[in-house]
Amino acid sequence: MDYESYEKAENKVLLLYFLKHIRIPVSNMQLTRIMLENRFMNYFLLQQGLHELIKDKLVNCETRDSLDYYTLSAQGEKILEMFENILPAGIQARVREVAEANRPAVRQEASVIAEYVLENENEYEVKCKIVEDFKPLIDIRLSVGSRDDARLICNNWKAKAKEIYPQVIGVLLGKDKE
Repeated sequence: MDYESYEKAENKVLLLYFLKHIRIPVSNMQLTRIMLENRFMNYFLLQQGLHELIKDKLVNCETRDSLDYYTLSAQGEKILEMFENILPAGIQARVREVAEANRPAVRQEASVIAEYVLENENEYEVKCKIVEDFKPLIDIRLSVGSRDDARLICNNWKAKAKEIYPQVIGVLLGKDKE
């Protein structure tokens, strides 16, 4: 096996290994950020490897809210068991560390969603959600008059959604007067 083929195989095994150890669905953006920040592989090798793993049914790809989320398939687990030894022990340990360290942030990013879109010249629609197991707990849509307001609402929602949600539920249940 030439070096280029070996590198491609090693990168695929690394992706499978990471998906095994992150243990939750991860978006393309999250996976790309983690792989690049930790210098596991470059963007093009990552996307090529991921595409091939999906095509070969070793990685599941599920689209939710127009984002692709990846998980290790049962077939991918079997292949990983056969080939994970091509990853050096030091890289395996580092991948496990990175997966463990990033799991809470990946879960948080997938559960608290805030985005805005321009509706017309003077109006933005802001969408704020909290999702658990890909089911919405709350989904709020607001119309605001400026891009700055839309950004501020999105930033505040991302930072304070876990505080806002129980308050909204309390108000709607009439428990805010207690």
